[in-house]
Amino acid sequence: MLPYGLPSFVFSPSWFYGFDSIIELIGIVVCGLLVYYSYKCYKLTSEHRYLYFSTAFLSLTLAFAAKVAGTFAIYTPPIRESVIGQAVQTTFSALTLSKINGVAFLLYIFLTLLGFMILFFIVSKLTWDNKRVIAMLLYFVLVATWLGVIHYQLFYVTTFAMLSLITLSYFKNVKEVKSKNAKKVAIAFAILLISHAFFVFVIYFEIVYVIAEVIQLLGFLFLLVPFISVLRKKPNNFKLVK
Repeated sequence: MLPYGLPSFVFSPSWFYGFDSIIELIGIVVCGLLVYYSYKCYKLTSEHRYLYFSTAFLSLTLAFAAKVAGTFAIYTPPIRESVIGQAVQTTFSALTLSKINGVAFLLYIFLTLLGFMILFFIVSKLTWDNKRVIAMLLYFVLVATWLGVIHYQLFYVTTFAMLSLITLSYFKNVKEVKSKNAKKVAIAFAILLISHAFFVFVIYFEIVYVIAEVIQLLGFLFLLVPFISVLRKKPNNFKLVK
């Protein structure tokens, strides 16, 4: 039995219902494009880090999809009475709304943490040969997921800490790579870091959730730019990670 139900998943003010799902649907599209462009970069350069980028963004894409699915299942009656809402309710007729909410939120937490951990893995220059380290990182993701389910504020504190390390590492990477694209990646993660700083405080002010959602979308949009540049083979700004 998941310890939290509906209150642990709906952070949005009532007037923002639906708009946050639209933002997250855009986020799914953007992350999907990041999956595509990073994989194309891998095919172009044969650098495995781009394949890892693609895997990380796929995890984040699925995370947003899980969150949107859970949101459609539990939001206001007009949504539940819509074609999409009825389809969701029919599919999950054996489940209560709180269980649908709990499962969706659990998947969102796990996949988000997994995606960020892979991004940290990339910039930390680890390889799949570091099996003990990878095992510890996966263990951390599982423990952090469990803590996030207990209380979502712990989840956002964890993502903020992870993004702090990722952002710091990518700014250090800029000094080594010395390319405009690497700098854009670092700035994009800094924007995502700011968004998750706001997410930490959604428990106190509903408007903070709106601000965090918008900033997070801007971060992912900004992250698209360097991958598109690499795919276009701009020679002076090619590398993202050393």
